[in-house]
Amino acid sequence: MNLSESSYIWLKRWKLTVLLLVLVSAGTGYAVATLPRSYQSDSSVVLLASQSAAKQNGGNPYLSFSPSLTLTADALSQQVMAPGTIQGLAAEGFADPYTVALAPYSSTTTGSVLVITVTGSNPAAAQSTMHAVTGELSLKLSQLQSQFGIKPRDQVRTATLFWSPRATLSVSQTLRPLVIVTALGLLLVFGIPIVVDGRITRRRSRPARRFSERAPGHAAAGPSGATAFAEPDHWPLAEPDHWPAEPNDGRSRRAANAGEPARAGKSAG
Repeated sequence: MNLSESSYIWLKRWKLTVLLLVLVSAGTGYAVATLPRSYQSDSSVVLLASQSAAKQNGGNPYLSFSPSLTLTADALSQQVMAPGTIQGLAAEGFADPYTVALAPYSSTTTGSVLVITVTGSNPAAAQSTMHAVTGELSLKLSQLQSQFGIKPRDQVRTATLFWSPRATLSVSQTLRPLVIVTALGLLLVFGIPIVVDGRITRRRSRPARRFSERAPGHAAAGPSGATAFAEPDHWPLAEPDHWPAEPNDGRSRRAANAGEPARAGKSAG
């Protein structure tokens, strides 16, 4: 079925199409009003070399990046993303989902930057969760090094590079369910009239098909696929030119019998 045929059906069933369009529009408007908004808050943290390691560069940690910092950042992200840490933050009231991952531009030569992303339906809650996760990074890093008895002077440090001043509306995550709802609605609007028209057309064509199959001399497919006309069971008898008169009594019947030889002789002569 091409677009022109579909358009003809939509115009033919315009009442149904308009009704479905109104219902879908109302449903989409309700979804826009009721679906929760998604807000996002971000921050980034960089891991710096220890004071003792940066001493050879004049105490400047930003000149002392090494591959070990990248490994430390990866281990730290796994610690903060562990189920125990997530449950602990949720118990403190920071239940919004978050992710902690290495920045795509991080390498052994550019440093180790961790990006924290928090999403939630409440902008204030997302913002507070972002600050909590950022603080948890420093706490987990200190715990990882303190359990080995490393002195503070030799420990890797963290520095916050950036954090969102406020949570912003995430357009992509907010519009994704709306796009799905709208697409399904339009599919119903343009699909149901075609299905209904097809059912009605098939239902109307059944009596005509049955009548044509029962009528004498209807076309039928032969064994070779050619169309042939099926012969009816009984052909009607042809009406004679003259019907014999029905005798009323015995006298007329005898007169009729006596006239038969005379007609026979005349025909023979």
